[in-house]
Amino acid sequence: MIALPAYIDPDAWVGFEDMRRTIKKPLTDRARKLIVYELHRIKTAGFDPNAALDQSSLHCWADVYPPKEKPIQAAAPGVDAAAIELQRQREHKATKAPAEILARVKQAVRTV
Repeated sequence: MIALPAYIDPDAWVGFEDMRRTIKKPLTDRARKLIVYELHRIKTAGFDPNAALDQSSLHCWADVYPPKEKPIQAAAPGVDAAAIELQRQREHKATKAPAEILARVKQAVRTV
């Protein structure tokens, strides 16, 4: 077992190791050192190394990569996002101009 740097969350590390065992690719001591080195490179590049561990655990990746930021847009209160998406798809199939579709979606959001 190797000593983890202070910037690595022990829970994130244990979760990553557990996932590696689950996918039948347990870490060797050499692999642990290489992963820690890669996490240091990720941290030096300005990314969160713990988010990289969590991302790899979530996707069952054997390696670590800089975390991908996926923006999450919250729907306005009372807006049914699924209904708006369905309406958008129907309008798109009708081959209407994109500006007109956008205007209708905006109007639908305003009326709700």
